[in-house]
Amino acid sequence: MTEAEQRNGSEAANAAQREETSTPQMLVRKYASAVLGLCMARTKNFHDSEDIMQEVFLKAFEKFGTLRDQRRILPWLLKIASRMCIDYQRKLRPCRSISEDIPAMPDYGNQHITRIHQAISELPEGYREPITLYYLDGRNCASVARTLGISEDAVRQRLVRGRLRLHEILSGDKS
Repeated sequence: MTEAEQRNGSEAANAAQREETSTPQMLVRKYASAVLGLCMARTKNFHDSEDIMQEVFLKAFEKFGTLRDQRRILPWLLKIASRMCIDYQRKLRPCRSISEDIPAMPDYGNQHITRIHQAISELPEGYREPITLYYLDGRNCASVARTLGISEDAVRQRLVRGRLRLHEILSGDKS
């Protein structure tokens, strides 16, 4: 057998393998156990893992044309599954207000500081959280933005509006 015939034979085998795995049914049959295993390792829940696995294959079928190297189907599927498991865990994480951890009126023995903390606790939560993180926690705008999931410009705007509200509260003009 010549070298050209061997190359043609291996190319034909690769093409046949690509055709075999390119149908949705074949993708599921071949890679479902690996995807499910990864999901199980991440979520520790069989039923949630099955749901995520189904979503992974749905997304894979939609985006299959974007896969450049057909030989890298498994790593591609596992990457999709990993990201979907992360998204799933984010959805499960309980949301709680950041300001819950900060006492409204700590007892520093200083009447002015106590009044400022009381005024901060009277702010709406949208202003209270950025003010607390920025001034009391000593964070910068970028860190506050990442924590709250908003842009830095939004943090700056809330700080300005929050300071104005604090001024109104502290000066006795609660209009």
